[in-house]
Amino acid sequence: MIPGPLDNSDSLQISRYLQERMINRVGIDIWSRNDSGLVRTDRDTCTHCEDSIALSRQLVSLHPGLSLTKYDLDEHSDRANSANINLAPSVVLRGSGKSIKLSGMFSGAIFPALLDLIGFLSQGTSPLADEDLTAIQSVSEPMHIEVMVTPFDPFSPHMIRLLGALATEIELIDLEIVELAQYPVLAKQRNISEIPTIIINDKRFTGVWDLAPMVNQIYKVVNGDSEPVIREKIMSVPYISEEEAIERAREELARQQGQIGSNTGENTSPGGLIIP
Repeated sequence: MIPGPLDNSDSLQISRYLQERMINRVGIDIWSRNDSGLVRTDRDTCTHCEDSIALSRQLVSLHPGLSLTKYDLDEHSDRANSANINLAPSVVLRGSGKSIKLSGMFSGAIFPALLDLIGFLSQGTSPLADEDLTAIQSVSEPMHIEVMVTPFDPFSPHMIRLLGALATEIELIDLEIVELAQYPVLAKQRNISEIPTIIINDKRFTGVWDLAPMVNQIYKVVNGDSEPVIREKIMSVPYISEEEAIERAREELARQQGQIGSNTGENTSPGGLIIP
């Protein structure tokens, strides 16, 4: 195993998981960009490009059926344009004649969902039953689906797995998953205020979905009906960037440390330090 962000225990578990689920080879294309030190207002800085490359390298070292190809968005701009790659870092998973595009750093709670997508593509199938897919199996037109997720909410892992399974089963689905916490400029440009947000052929819908209503909504949009499918509940969370999430975590830690100090009868500083 090569060094990287995964520790030995995590690497061992992931290796076992891949051994159990991988049948055919899966290629991982990783796209990055060498940003200059200049701050740009028109696009997000690739703050996790090196992290994503290191994670991808370590991941492919855990199973012989995985391979890695690196691209630079500027150096390979023509290839990026033809593949519709415009965010860094981006990863394209390829297996069993199908592909899924993921943009951002897939860490934390959404990393296990990434491993599930690798398993789906390696096997060329998913746990979804054919009878649940009847409506969209009859569709003969391409379907572009984009889903905005973050590592900080309880809904994103489910949506990654659900839409990844659909893209594995339905050849005409072109799926892009964007880990939007990495892209606050993009979130502002596209007016994304809630997570998850799903865009089906340019029609936007908010909230988490179960399989049946999701299939129904895709079918309706492809057939020219953009009215939202009625769901029992529409559950979502406010969008926050990675920087905002880190700041909130710091504030919560300081608050908890302050409570600990007050419970022991000792004074604490705003940073949680015990004051004699």
